[in-house]
Amino acid sequence: MDKQEFLTYLPEQTSGIFATVRDDGTPDGRGFQFQYEEDGRFYFATANTKDVWKQLCRDFKAAFIYMEPTGKYTLRIIGPVTQITDPEEKQAVFAKIAPGVQHMYGSWDNPVFELIYFDKPELRFAKGFHDAEYVEA
Repeated sequence: MDKQEFLTYLPEQTSGIFATVRDDGTPDGRGFQFQYEEDGRFYFATANTKDVWKQLCRDFKAAFIYMEPTGKYTLRIIGPVTQITDPEEKQAVFAKIAPGVQHMYGSWDNPVFELIYFDKPELRFAKGFHDAEYVEA
């Protein structure tokens, strides 16, 4: 499987679990929405007022997991994430994310709005509950 086939199982704006590392080293996960992929970057949005952001600022290692509702397959995106700080890049990415997320934050320059991405992360695909295969990025 390659990245393009992987993305057929992970449409834009798919909801899943975004996992980070707490202060005490234990994992933490919460519902999150995958925005889109472009040039090997997998984009997500959040607020800098949330625990997820505080955890990412301490340790940028993260994972996004999606399981097809009937258990047919599971996808994982794993690696460090990068914060978008460049105003032009942030504005361009904001224009491409889900309308609901745009509405929630109002503008790309909202002071609590943060954009992050996995850059060429480890991708894994598993059918049912079988071992995951690595996906060629």
